[in-house]
Amino acid sequence: MGEDTEDTGDAERTVADLRGRSPGEDSEDPYADVDVSALPGWWQRAIEEFEAFGLRPYRPPRFADGVLKHTVIDGLEADHDVHIDFVGVNPQYEGDWTVRIDGESVGPIGRHRSPEGYTVFEMDAEAFRERVRRYLESR
Repeated sequence: MGEDTEDTGDAERTVADLRGRSPGEDSEDPYADVDVSALPGWWQRAIEEFEAFGLRPYRPPRFADGVLKHTVIDGLEADHDVHIDFVGVNPQYEGDWTVRIDGESVGPIGRHRSPEGYTVFEMDAEAFRERVRRYLESR
């Protein structure tokens, strides 16, 4: 067969490996070589909360290009004096999500969970910034 068959097999094995783990089990510590005290406060608090509940280590959500969601949102909120939320419209694992600015829906945003445990929003950070700018110019 082709590459698709091989990719699907690898993905299925990865999912099977992840399903076999206990909730707090992880194959590696992403903070082993990180000075956690140097991370932003929101990140430190999330690490502590995840540890308190015995979850896999906290991995901050990011955009498709790897840029951290918090840094993009914090910058946009400060630059434009707005509040930006990512909200689950259909509260189930693969449910739809939307972006809201000051409570107004701006439109959907795709997301998925990577095998490493990151929530990945399926848009590059710069495309998201542009989407927010266009919305704000149109109001």
